[in-house]
Amino acid sequence: MTRRTILPIAVLVLLGGLAWFQYSRRFQEYRSDQFLMDTLISITVYGKNQELLRTAVAAAYAEMRRIAELADGFPQPGTAAWRSSDICRINDQAGKAPVPVDDDTVAMLLQAQKYSRLSHGAFDVTVGPLMELWGFGGNNPHLPSPEQIRAALTLVNSEDMIVNKQDHTVFLRKAGMKLDLGAVAKGYATEKAASVLAQYGIDKALIDAGGNIRVIGRNSRNSPWKIGIKDPRTSDAIVAILPLVDTSAVTSADYYRAFEEQGKRYHHILDPRTGYSATHTISATVITKDAGLADILSTVFFVLPAEKSLELAATLPGVELFLVTADSRIRHSPTLSGTIEITRSDAYRYDEGR
Repeated sequence: MTRRTILPIAVLVLLGGLAWFQYSRRFQEYRSDQFLMDTLISITVYGKNQELLRTAVAAAYAEMRRIAELADGFPQPGTAAWRSSDICRINDQAGKAPVPVDDDTVAMLLQAQKYSRLSHGAFDVTVGPLMELWGFGGNNPHLPSPEQIRAALTLVNSEDMIVNKQDHTVFLRKAGMKLDLGAVAKGYATEKAASVLAQYGIDKALIDAGGNIRVIGRNSRNSPWKIGIKDPRTSDAIVAILPLVDTSAVTSADYYRAFEEQGKRYHHILDPRTGYSATHTISATVITKDAGLADILSTVFFVLPAEKSLELAATLPGVELFLVTADSRIRHSPTLSGTIEITRSDAYRYDEGR
């Protein structure tokens, strides 16, 4: 190559670099981390006005905190936190009377009930008595007896949860029933936070709510956000990379809260139909626009067998699924082929596009 051909190429590279520099200067980054909903939440936003970015993020956290307070099932009775919690008050009045609740509580519970029916009970927010029995809400999870599990199962049934949209009330038919929104509230709050950011005109943002990812627009380089899916059996590895634009990715996995007893491993994602930890899958990631829906579906698809999960995902518009199964297979929606980057490992078998 002659010097005469090298020079124009060098000029083009320089001009391209200057264009990118000028483009990138238009955007400032602001990031804030807070511990909320029992996890570290990070919000990163980009824009031209630093003060606007700070205000928008503060408002987004305030909205997440409001949802968290409504959905918190753990405050002590009589405290201000207990009185602020719709879930505590609903549980307290189980078998007694309907409870007036916030519109967002109604929305969360109606969506939860819808997918409980669609999954034929593989997902159920009335799983509270089982979660309490196993001790997953505290620091001492343990294996209950079969008799205890059978007794708790009699209180688990979303059809016994009466949600009155017109009167804004919720009623649990049986005394002893308890709601647990652990697979609903975080995703719902994340989506609400994204809506708040959009209202402030933020068009580039990433919310990471303990693995519940919601992105707005593209990243600061105007490219898709790249999100890694954690290897559920190797702490410092990933199994795939997802390119995301204006969407969410939520993972349910068995490594968050788990313990071993009598030589067997148990985790917190219970099958509401059996009362025991789900066994078909070790990691389920759902990609869809709404983070609240993704949160629910990631639990649905974790509990169901892989084949049924993939079949159900294919019937839901805009929903894609990535699974790591208990028999060490990687499976995913065919629509992810060509976009997802698979990180191959000898530890897994790969079923391309299935």
